[in-house]
Amino acid sequence: MSATKPGRVLLIDQADGPGRTTATLVASLAARLAALHMVSGADAVGALTSGFAALGREVSRTAEGARLRKAIEAGRAGANGNELWSKLRIGEWVTSMPPAPALDHLRNDLALLLADDLESALEMTPIPCRMSGAEGAQNTEPATFADCALGLWAFSRELARAVESLATPTLTPPGVAPSEESDPEPSGPLLR
Repeated sequence: MSATKPGRVLLIDQADGPGRTTATLVASLAARLAALHMVSGADAVGALTSGFAALGREVSRTAEGARLRKAIEAGRAGANGNELWSKLRIGEWVTSMPPAPALDHLRNDLALLLADDLESALEMTPIPCRMSGAEGAQNTEPATFADCALGLWAFSRELARAVESLATPTLTPPGVAPSEESDPEPSGPLLR
């Protein structure tokens, strides 16, 4: 999913990736929810944190990400974050967890909100009660505080853009309160 311009979201599968359908997106979400019954809270949070750290490493390869990483690492937040991650062994814990593809999950779940065939997909998709646990891919690089911070930043930017795009078609401009007595279809020279 990418924002092409304010108020417009473009949902496109990558040409070299598997095509997704509403049914497969529903099945993915249902499986993730069912898996929560099979893992501890620590494992779920650890996998998400590991996923944010992996996303942060990826974002660090961009000019903006590298600039932010350098700033984070140079300031008090970076020093304190590294101290916490070291002393509380957060880095060891997160590095030992399989990284959840948090941004992919977000994009897939937002695509469900825009699907025009969601109701039929929910009717035909078997929703599992529980899933058996499966081992995910392990990290190949140690997860650091800066990785996680940048991953959270990238995730929140994507979420904010997506929510704004979803709201744009019906969003009232700031400072304008619709009147209860206004016409349902206003007209006049001020409208474009």
